[in-house]
Amino acid sequence: MRLLTPLAAAAALAIAAPAFAQTTPPAPPAAQTTSPEEAAMEAKGQAFESVMNQMNSELEAILKDESKSAEAVTAETNAVIDRRAADITTFSREVEAFIKAEATKPEHAAQKDEMIAGAAQAQQAIASIPEQIRAGVQQALAARTAAAAAPARPQ
Repeated sequence: MRLLTPLAAAAALAIAAPAFAQTTPPAPPAAQTTSPEEAAMEAKGQAFESVMNQMNSELEAILKDESKSAEAVTAETNAVIDRRAADITTFSREVEAFIKAEATKPEHAAQKDEMIAGAAQAQQAIASIPEQIRAGVQQALAARTAAAAAPARPQ
C-alpha cells in the first residue's frame, strides 16, 4: 500500500501552478535557461522526493507486518514520520520562500498576488503531509481490522 507516492510533493506544489502561469509564450526549449535559484529548488525537490520515498518504504514495511498490533504499528509509523517531520517542514518553507522570491521578479509582476497566495497554499499542503500519512496509516489499520473480523466466505 502506497501512503505517499513519489509525486505527492509535486502534487502539493501543483496548488501553486496557476501562480506561475505565463502571460507570454515560453521561449523555445533550446533558448530557455534555468536560473541558479530554480536549479537549487529543483535539487531540493529531488532530495525531498528521495526522503519521501525512503520514508514510504519504511512505512510500508511496518504496515505489511501483520503480526504487529495496531498500537505497535501506530507507534512505529509515528516514529518514522516524526523523524522526517523536520525535513518536511524545512522543504515546505523552502518552497514558500522560493515562490515568494519568484513573485518579486519583474516578469511575474502581473501574477504577484496569485503567487504569494500560492506560496502559502503550497507551504500548507506540504507541511500537512505528516498528518495525511498518519490518517492513511489509521485507514490502513481500520481496513486490516475489518478484513480480519469479516467472516470467511465459502468458495
